[in-house]
Amino acid sequence: MTVSNVGDESQLFDGGAQKLFDKEGREFSADTEAAIYLDESKSFLNEINPGNTVKGIVVFDIPKEVTPVKLQLHDSIFSSGVTVNLNRS
Repeated sequence: MTVSNVGDESQLFDGGAQKLFDKEGREFSADTEAAIYLDESKSFLNEINPGNTVKGIVVFDIPKEVTPVKLQLHDSIFSSGVTVNLNRS
């Protein structure tokens, strides 16, 4: 995932605040413990200054038969977030 801060103040990116949804509307939380073991994760409490962009991996532990259809991205666990539809070709 690539995250850009388009605002005018520093923001914290926390992979654990992100949500994944399947076609039945079930919500899956990010697996922050698994992400800690990935050197390239960079998704645990990463501060992003205005105009900067970071790339990282957010891990979700979902059953093999689950089809993810959208992500809900948050700048914190308290934000309303933004929904991103996942195109499945």
